[in-house]
Amino acid sequence: MTSRSTITRRDVLIRSAAATALIASRDRTFGARPEGLEQAEKLHRAIPVFLGYCVFHPEQFQARGGRQCDLEKLAAAGVRTFIASVGFGYRGPNQPYFQIGPRNYVMAGSDEWLLERQLKRIDELRSAIEACPRTRLITRASELAARPDDDSIGVIMHLIGNNHTLGVDTVDLFFRRGVRATHPAMQYHNRWCAGYNGMNAPVMTDFGREVVARMNKLGIVIDTGHASDETATALVEASVKPVNDSHTMSRDVSPQSRGLRDETLRRIARSGGVIGVHFADHMLTSEAWRTKYANRGASRREWKYNQYVLDRTRDPDERIRLREDQAARDRFYHDHNLPADPVVLTIRGANVRHLADAVDYLVRLVGIEHVGLGPDVNGIDDDQWPAEMNHIGDLPMLTAELLRRGYDEPQLRKLYSDNLGRVYAACLPS
Repeated sequence: MTSRSTITRRDVLIRSAAATALIASRDRTFGARPEGLEQAEKLHRAIPVFLGYCVFHPEQFQARGGRQCDLEKLAAAGVRTFIASVGFGYRGPNQPYFQIGPRNYVMAGSDEWLLERQLKRIDELRSAIEACPRTRLITRASELAARPDDDSIGVIMHLIGNNHTLGVDTVDLFFRRGVRATHPAMQYHNRWCAGYNGMNAPVMTDFGREVVARMNKLGIVIDTGHASDETATALVEASVKPVNDSHTMSRDVSPQSRGLRDETLRRIARSGGVIGVHFADHMLTSEAWRTKYANRGASRREWKYNQYVLDRTRDPDERIRLREDQAARDRFYHDHNLPADPVVLTIRGANVRHLADAVDYLVRLVGIEHVGLGPDVNGIDDDQWPAEMNHIGDLPMLTAELLRRGYDEPQLRKLYSDNLGRVYAACLPS
């Protein structure tokens, strides 16, 4: 494979051809090309796009064929930097928590076990970055901008949760591994701060404030993602550096979402931080909730199975194995005569116009210097993407809509690149 230091014109042509093929595929999928799409695609060849939040998935480092993201799709979107987040608990296999009731979660194992698993995940991400000839790990502010002859994509490692933070020295351990951003608040983590609608926990403990201070000193960006309004406010107050919310929306717009209230978003902006616009339908419009999720309810039969697994064994890895054993789960449901969960519709609950509305709303709320992209790539389901977008390679569809609304190139540069670049440059070690 071609190394980063020997990028040739042939390589550029090959990647341009791949992007052209992706554009042709989009035209076949969505029909007539929207007004402004050609101009949008041109801008994506000029603006170094910075994605503020993606959940780490191996497909992000493969050439093509990814479901929501791959190198070809990143090239089509003009992405030069993205945040890749790791954490046991949000999506995918090996989640460390078992929900057994409303706001009632039990971790599979001890916090020490969780730390060990989290370190393995961090190492998996770092290995993926270093093994891919098209990506590079960013750990310092000086590495944010690639050399003129380097068209590699910079990746910043991000960490989810806080139960694994056993002491302030754990922060140093994460830092040495390459972690440069974190959102500590999740609904099932409560060692030092609370997540939105999650386990009962202090808004922020004294230990939490010590951890934030250490992250500020080392150069780890604080992210209020999934925090309650009270915890997000406490994180802003505890930090002497700008604070982001990497992927969110206003809960004043979509009250059922896990977003933040407008005043909390303003506090983040006043810290110098950036609000990352979430791409999922349930974050963008209340209508998506009414049509797709209102009748979903809680998976009470899953809670019962989780309690059964917890009672059966104390070994955390065996607990996770049993939870992922679909045959064992189905037998349990059958033997206990537990009805199926309500069907969740797989229709698209929002479109690109709703996504552009979210951008407009946040720009009016906090100013264009404090809004960025937080798409939650590989963290949302395929049917949660805006109707005209199937993956991150379709980002020019949003750009075309924003162009129609009067946004110009300097404004799009702020939204797509400069704002997040400014915060990371201010927070990362030089």
